[in-house]
Amino acid sequence: MAPWGYSKDDGPANWYKECPIASTGERQSPVDLKASEAKHDSKLKPVVVSYPAFTDAKLLNNGHSVQFQPGAGHQSEVCGGPLATKYKFEQFHFHWGGNDSEGSEHRVNGKMYPAELHLVHWNCESANYSTFKDAVGSGDPNGLCVLGFFLKVGKENTGLKPITDLFPKVKAGGSSVPIPDKYDMRAALPQALTDYYTYDGSLTTPPLAECVKWIVFKEPIEVSAAQMAAFRALDDASGKPMVGNYRPPCPLHHRTVATSFN
Repeated sequence: MAPWGYSKDDGPANWYKECPIASTGERQSPVDLKASEAKHDSKLKPVVVSYPAFTDAKLLNNGHSVQFQPGAGHQSEVCGGPLATKYKFEQFHFHWGGNDSEGSEHRVNGKMYPAELHLVHWNCESANYSTFKDAVGSGDPNGLCVLGFFLKVGKENTGLKPITDLFPKVKAGGSSVPIPDKYDMRAALPQALTDYYTYDGSLTTPPLAECVKWIVFKEPIEVSAAQMAAFRALDDASGKPMVGNYRPPCPLHHRTVATSFN
């Protein structure tokens, strides 16, 4: 596939040239989560995450985002909420803007947050595939589950601090660095995972596969202004500041966004 990015020439408006589903698909992500269109579902239970401390992980700058990659032997997974099976953790990454008024991929009633965290998981209990890559290519709307958290500027996030402190070491696109042992990913997230939006969608980067059960949490997580500045100090694959690495909202079409809260 041809190189893609977020500039005028290779950004989201041009992705359809290599990924026709960008314009023809009816389950594309992200979307604007509008209260007037969302429907409360009383059957939606809290999301349950099991994230033991990571002992063999790395942080990498892939030229499009900064990404946390766990070691092969980890046992982290998510279940509950709208999920019928367990999903194994694959990686997490971020999207952010050049200032605090933009950056998140999903929006809430048109509002953007400065950044958005995506924790990507794949359906490890499906009989149809046995790897993350298979799940992406399956076309199964339940192939992946992505937990989305908005970031807002406030107090320092001590759970993310071990990650953001490493950003200067992965400033350049293509660089990576080991993460110190015993990284506790759960500490970066809200304690209660009860209030969320959920809908069927897609990856928000090429190949834009429509295989994602999205769970986007209502409560944002806080990061300090210094932590937010650390994101904006990273460079993309061409050596330019990596800011504005988000896809605009896509049409909802026939889909329903459900909420676990009134």
